[in-house]
Amino acid sequence: MNKTVFDEVCVLWAEHMGLPFPDDLRGVDIYEQPVAYLDFCMAGPLASYVGSQRGVLDADQLRVVKESARDLRALLPRLRRREGRTYVARLVRIGELVISDAPG
Repeated sequence: MNKTVFDEVCVLWAEHMGLPFPDDLRGVDIYEQPVAYLDFCMAGPLASYVGSQRGVLDADQLRVVKESARDLRALLPRLRRREGRTYVARLVRIGELVISDAPG
């Protein structure tokens, strides 16, 4: 675990958890998956990553983060309203950091 990456993920995750799901993302889909569902899918692994105090995910959790971050990244160019775009961009950034911190 890279301590700097772990600390940044912890700060961004705490920020993210303190925000409501943006109204402008309700009903928005990417690859037939609602953004709310991708947000939900990432929540478990990210909470585990932060809660472990070691920044460790198993292979299935890491796969979920990779796939969700990839799909959310593809959605970013379609988002026009700042609130939703900022929310998704933060989730993508958190995912990228966690992926970069994975062993191997």
